[in-house]
Parts: sequence; structure tokens; C-alpha cells
Amino acid sequence: MKKTIIPASVLAALALTASGAAMAQATTIQLGVANVNPNSSASAISGPFTPADTLSTKVQSQTTVYFSVAREIDSHWEVQLALGVPPTHDITLVVLKPTGVPGSVAAADGSTVAKVRQVAPTLFANYRFEQSSSQIRPFVGLGVNYTVFNPADSTAAGDAVNGGPTSIKLKNSVGLAAQVGVTAKLGGPWSVTGAWSTAQVKTTVTSNTLGIERTSDVTFHPSVFTLTVGYTF
Repeated sequence: MKKTIIPASVLAALALTASGAAMAQATTIQLGVANVNPNSSASAISGPFTPADTLSTKVQSQTTVYFSVAREIDSHWEVQLALGVPPTHDITLVVLKPTGVPGSVAAADGSTVAKVRQVAPTLFANYRFEQSSSQIRPFVGLGVNYTVFNPADSTAAGDAVNGGPTSIKLKNSVGLAAQVGVTAKLGGPWSVTGAWSTAQVKTTVTSNTLGIERTSDVTFHPSVFTLTVGYTF
């Protein structure tokens, strides 16, 4: 009887171990760089003492440190939280109608009138093509982006254009996100990934100069290129 029970117990333990190994879910940490091109389009600034359709703004590109954490669900699906060191973007003045504003304001066209930092964590569900053992694995992902603009500060040029010390606020944004990319194994737990992502980002900029408020609606069509090294465990 014992000769039958003992081998059966050993086999059961081995089966559980194998099952646990099969269900093991890998975690991948990525670290690298990201170039963020906001591709912003802003409505004309409106408010007191501001002629209609004369002034707007443009948000400039920035490069920053990127990192993410991804958790495997099965051999094809994973959930990824994309983060990074929040980049600070220059906001430049766009003079739409030079004849509609004072010469000193028209001369400020293209100057940096504000700086804004954006914190934009994005949660993706990625589908990876090919098999886990494949050397090259393309992927696509859909997710949700949450963008917080803080802080936003007026520059000396911005204060001059607005007519005095100016404070700036931007509404937070929630929108869909998407990405495509490819991962190549380097050997062992190491890999390298190149990806492009975008998201729906909209905000309203409100400036306050000595109690005078001006607003502008801004829509972003961001183009984010990332290059990272990954470690899987």
C-alpha cells in the first residue's frame, strides 16, 4: 500500500510545481528615453483687453527619461503602466495678427511665454505577436492616459505680453491612448524595445494677470517615441 501512496504523492507534488511554473507571470521593467512632441493646436486667446483672433500659443517638444512596468497575463497579453520623469515644455507665443496688437507684443512672436510640466501616466493593455520564445515580438496596445499639468509658470516675456505678473492654470485631461512597437531579446532576461504612442489630450489654459483672466482651449495630438532596455523576471 505504501509503495503505491508514496509515488502518487511525489507525482502530485511534481504536477503542482509544474502547474505553478506554467502559471508564472513575468514582470518586465523598462528604462530609457522618450521624445515627446505635443503637436498642440490652440484656439485664439480670449479675454479683456485682448483683440479677437490675434494671439495663440504652441507647446514645444521635450526629451525625458522614460520607464515602465509590465505584467504578463498570458503568452500574448500584458498590462503595462508607462511613466517617466515629467518633462517641462516651453510654451511659445504665436502672433496670429501682428497689426492687431502693439508692436512690442508682435515682436514677441515665437518667444517662450510660459513653461509647463506634464505628468502623464498611461495604462496599456498590450497584445504581443509571435510566441514568448521568439527573438522579435511586435506589439500593439490600447489604454487610458491621465495628464496633469503642474506647475505652469509665466516667464518674464509672458508677464510683459500680458501686462504684469501672471499666474497660469491648465485643466487635467483623461483620454484614450494607443501604441505600437517591437521588442528584441538581447539574451537572458534583457531586451530592447522601440515604440511609438499617442493619446487624446485636451485642456483649457487660464491666465490671470492682476485679476484679468484670459483663456485658450488646447488640443494635443502627441507623438511619443521611446527607446528602452528591459529586464524580465
